[in-house]
Amino acid sequence: DGDDAAKTAGESASVQGSPEGSSSSSPKPKKILKKKASTDSQLGDASPEVGVLKPKAKAKKRAPTLKAKKKAGPSMAMMMEALGDDEDTSKELRVEEMATEDSDLKVRALERLNAVVESVGSPGELDAAIKVAQAEGVEDKDLVTAKQSLEALKERFGARDALRQRSRDRDVAGLKEAIQKAESLGLKDPELDVARKTLAEEEPRQRAREALQVAKDSGNPKQLKVALEGAKAAGLGADETAEFQELLAGAESKDKSQAALQAAMADKSVPQLKFSIQQAKEAGVDPAEVAKAEAILKKEEPKHLARGQLEEALEKGSKEALEAAIGAGKAARLDASEPLLRDAEATLQKELEKDRCLASVNKALEETMLCNMGDIDSVREAKKKLNTAIVEATKIGVSEKDLITAEVRRKKLHNTIEDLKGSIRVFCRIRPLSSKETSAGDSNICRQPDLMSIQVGEKPEHNFKFDAVFTPGTQDEIFEDCRDLVQSAVDGYNVTLFAYGQTGAGKTFTMAGVPGQLGISPRTIQEIFDVTNRNKDRFEYTIMASMLELYRQELVDLLVKGNPAAAKNKLKIRDDKTGAVAVEHLTEEECANAQDLEKLVEKGTAARAVAATMMNSESSRSHLIIMIRIVGTNRETQEKTRGKILIVDLAGSERLGKSQTTGDAQKESIEINKSLTALGDVIEGLTQRWKVVPYRNHKLTMLMQDALGGSAKTLMFVNCSPANSNFEETVNSLKYAQRAKNITNTVVKAGRAIVSASASSA
Repeated sequence: DGDDAAKTAGESASVQGSPEGSSSSSPKPKKILKKKASTDSQLGDASPEVGVLKPKAKAKKRAPTLKAKKKAGPSMAMMMEALGDDEDTSKELRVEEMATEDSDLKVRALERLNAVVESVGSPGELDAAIKVAQAEGVEDKDLVTAKQSLEALKERFGARDALRQRSRDRDVAGLKEAIQKAESLGLKDPELDVARKTLAEEEPRQRAREALQVAKDSGNPKQLKVALEGAKAAGLGADETAEFQELLAGAESKDKSQAALQAAMADKSVPQLKFSIQQAKEAGVDPAEVAKAEAILKKEEPKHLARGQLEEALEKGSKEALEAAIGAGKAARLDASEPLLRDAEATLQKELEKDRCLASVNKALEETMLCNMGDIDSVREAKKKLNTAIVEATKIGVSEKDLITAEVRRKKLHNTIEDLKGSIRVFCRIRPLSSKETSAGDSNICRQPDLMSIQVGEKPEHNFKFDAVFTPGTQDEIFEDCRDLVQSAVDGYNVTLFAYGQTGAGKTFTMAGVPGQLGISPRTIQEIFDVTNRNKDRFEYTIMASMLELYRQELVDLLVKGNPAAAKNKLKIRDDKTGAVAVEHLTEEECANAQDLEKLVEKGTAARAVAATMMNSESSRSHLIIMIRIVGTNRETQEKTRGKILIVDLAGSERLGKSQTTGDAQKESIEINKSLTALGDVIEGLTQRWKVVPYRNHKLTMLMQDALGGSAKTLMFVNCSPANSNFEETVNSLKYAQRAKNITNTVVKAGRAIVSASASSA
């Protein structure tokens, strides 16, 4: 209900950059006046007003005085103290700029929340928008109106759902309660009319059923006959009255009464005994036989009542009801092998186990609040304990509603771990010398001093440090760190995996691999379905995929390449209010399993543009982008998460003189270098914290806009040749990658990650 309304704010990533066609300066937040939200036509016109939040005005820059330090947030105040009052003016300006940036993030978060509040269609979407705003550091006082709107929406949607469910169940008591609730909320909805009509039909039938049961329990044939006539008038079917017709028929003759009494004593059925005893007395059955039946009834009636209590307790499922019913059953001397008693005892033990598991979850949750959010080992250990507790709780059947807080905390801990590793992590991979290079007399000029650095030649300035270095490493080792990024995407974050380097450096081998040595792309596909299958009991997942190439400045849909009809629809890049990037007219297919997604990738890869150069006989002349969207819906709470994985195999980068391309191939090389330069400018803009990051300078960076910086997770592979003939290309590639390594995430006390510059080069 409302899933087709505005996209949830969980799709958004906090991405810097101005909208298409804007000026180079950052757009100022618009003042949004309070107004009533449009009311869902199905919820009536008694919907509460939804207030639109006002972002705070940006603070003017000034020196960080003592008064400013007091007003600053905890993280900004700590930075001011760290710099000291005697530091020079430039350092003070840096602190103020970071504070302004922090304020900008909150303003943008408020603006995005306002947009969602105005267009929200369901409580789940508004709840997700509030969580995103909280993650961006928006204060609780600025979220009061949104939270009030959320509670009002929940109540109204709940009332409508209750009407629908009770109408399906045709439960009179439930219908009355649901109608009363809906009327108290002023709900005007077709479901309310249906519920009233259903109640009008079911009330006489329910009264007739109750009258039949009362007559049966009384054992009075005359009363049962009257009740059967009422049941017929109320429209009860023969399947509901057959049992009572048989009881009445048994009272019509002494023989039948005698037989019925004997059968009732043999079955020890309390309702049948009551009826049979009354019938036997009226039919003149031997008083001695009646006395035997009455003795059995006296013994069995407490057991009958205890069984009824056990059934009711099992239906409720509460510990209190189960404990009381089990006690009543034992007091009535029910046999230990009694199915109802055994079921109740087993259910009670399960409920006690649920309480134990939930207590373990809450304990682990409390312990995570004490972990050092700036220490990756501390956060990783806290996440492990909490995740273990959640898994045990879900296995035993603890309600998802009881695990919401713990699940949100688990996702936050996982995200913090990824942030501590760096917003953009850079892995360096040096391939072995090729047979062609060896035969040409090339030598290996690269060596690995340690696990995180590479030395090219002998000059100290050509020593580069990254998050990991492989020379060349196995495909298993390369993929290992990608596993956690897949979990981030399933949790609702945007993730990008891309390879950079000169032609022939091994990018396609790293990303795609070969049979028997699969690369990042096929392994990521398998990991997506491994993660979603582990959680399929709790979540329902929808996985959609598309594939395109950027050839020169043209976007090409690889899934329909060569189809004249599809060529009429030109692909256009768009970003919505939340900053999420989408491509109009791009073919997107749902994939039910890993095999479906692998076939899609094979189809798109076969259509990719390649050409021969001096560096590679089949050089990729385009940028290949695989887009995978993952939408998860909690089966119990219906809450949705939306994540995205971009797998990018960039075209080869090298000097024109080195590749010796001519004609169209030369034009391709020029366009490739332009796009890679634009990507480098974006990386530098994020590193230097420019107010306007130049995403719109090229279609490549526009496509990757919601995958670089902010809350997105990115893993970059820089692939290099070790040959001395490629010395300049290798050094240039490593310098390019080192610019990306300067983008990191700093975790502040509130646990929110902010983009900052961190020198990580040698």
